[in-house]
Amino acid sequence: MADRNDVSDLSRALVRRRVRRVVRVIRDIDVWSVLKVGAVFHLALYVVLLVTSVLLWNVASATGTVDNVESFMESFGWDTFTFDGGALFRNVGVLGFFLAVLGTGLWVIGAVVFNLIAELVGGVRVTVLEEEVVERSESA
Repeated sequence: MADRNDVSDLSRALVRRRVRRVVRVIRDIDVWSVLKVGAVFHLALYVVLLVTSVLLWNVASATGTVDNVESFMESFGWDTFTFDGGALFRNVGVLGFFLAVLGTGLWVIGAVVFNLIAELVGGVRVTVLEEEVVERSESA
């Protein structure tokens, strides 16, 4: 056990981290990359929300929550109030797809607007810390 500690202490003594501050300027965001990433992100989110809504509908239907909501709405004076699951999910699916396309479009418009503004003001300055690992020689 002591040998492992000695080795790790020795390796820490031989390796020293040096940190330097570097200023980077972001002047351009590639619109094509934003489109690809936005499309994949929004379509994945669309699929996840669609699957989640199907699972929640099945749970609500199995526990009687859908029937309770329907009877609650009938207590307000409607003669019959029912949820049509198929029509509901078709409409939610179409709406979700259009929202995914809209979200992707908004990301692309945001990237274009950023590029235009960055062209006017010279970009966004970002300060980052870069770590360098410098090995010391054993004779030191």
